[in-house]
Amino acid sequence: MTRWLPSAVLPPRVLPPLVLGAGRRYARRIAGLSGALAVCLTLACGGGYPEPRNQLTASEAAVRAAEVGGAQNGPQSALHLKRAREQVESGKSLISDGENERADWVLRRAQSDADLALALAAEEARRKQAAAAKEELERLQTSVKEGTTAP
Repeated sequence: MTRWLPSAVLPPRVLPPLVLGAGRRYARRIAGLSGALAVCLTLACGGGYPEPRNQLTASEAAVRAAEVGGAQNGPQSALHLKRAREQVESGKSLISDGENERADWVLRRAQSDADLALALAAEEARRKQAAAAKEELERLQTSVKEGTTAP
């Protein structure tokens, strides 16, 4: 049993029995009140996991951004975009079933897949630009070697 500070510092025979008895009585009251407070807070807050509406919105926005960014054009990015769409739908059904915590994790994964799809699409676009720039450079180098002016 945890004792109050005075009894922890001084041996029990030094403190009057009345003080020790009062300390124990108050300790029981405080313990009872803290337990009741925890129960009240649990009931007042609903006791469950809140609906992940913000995460749903963020996931849907990430999917739209990936679509606008051209993620459906590349094979890898299209695959991740498809997964993200499926996970958003799964998250919506989990929310309607009341499984909010699981829905939150599914929607986070959907957002990650959509972000990955967008990044892969951007990388593919940059690779194409780099390849076009390399071809242009090679064309200009050959024209300089030949002594002709590039059109």
